[in-house]
Amino acid sequence: MASYVLNEAKMFSDIADGIAIVINSETGIYYGMNGFGTTVFDSLMSGASVEAVLAALKALPGAPDDMEARLNAFVDELKTFEIVIEGGDGTGEAGIDAEAAKADEFTLTVQEFDDAQELLLADPIHEVKEDTGWQPDKSALETDQETVKAKEAKMKN
Repeated sequence: MASYVLNEAKMFSDIADGIAIVINSETGIYYGMNGFGTTVFDSLMSGASVEAVLAALKALPGAPDDMEARLNAFVDELKTFEIVIEGGDGTGEAGIDAEAAKADEFTLTVQEFDDAQELLLADPIHEVKEDTGWQPDKSALETDQETVKAKEAKMKN
């Protein structure tokens, strides 16, 4: 059984008002999912295997015949964006919101956004150092040219 966990080395996620938001702390790019995508993502992050999620999706009234292909494409996108990595035991239950599925016509979407990239990368929390932590003084906010170039390179990727 394939199961996935959040790629916590890079990603932070939250679900607010039924919408999943995932932020890549290395690049400043963030991802948003539609309501149906959010309910599937939440099930996967709760420990459900892909097979358990698929079974729950197929059991929904009005589920299309290509539901497996849709789910596989969604999971592939999550993996491509490095939002999830393989892991977990796959013993969680798939709690799929039938209303979200119907409202989004069984379409699973995850979109990539880079409009806040500069702001997210400029956040001083990114200047945390392993040995000293974050120091809330002016010197902690200053960076050398090499650091600036590294951040700019991340923004171009």
